[in-house]
Amino acid sequence: MATKDELGRHGEQLAVDYLTAEGMHIIDRNWRCREGEIDVIARDGETLVVVEVKTRSGTSHGTALESVRPAKVARLRKLAARWLATQETSFDTVRVDVIALERFAGDYAMRHVRGVV
Repeated sequence: MATKDELGRHGEQLAVDYLTAEGMHIIDRNWRCREGEIDVIARDGETLVVVEVKTRSGTSHGTALESVRPAKVARLRKLAARWLATQETSFDTVRVDVIALERFAGDYAMRHVRGVV
């Protein structure tokens, strides 16, 4: 059985593989500052996409998607502004996405929600 950290790392890699297959360009992973962390930062055309990846081994404590509450989305928006302040590149828009993965019998179910508010 994988540890929570291993499960999370594997989920993030599955998410990155998926986003790349969807045509997004991965700019950064696990970007940190004092206020928190962004799991994945990607470019989708001229849009900056901040991606929160949640991986769960079951739903006994709710689904992976349910674990991303409005306060988390607000924090991700602030983190996106902090990240952008360190960059020379600009983007037309910024979007927050959530990729929720749940493992059942060794297989993963993935749900990608674009533009979480």
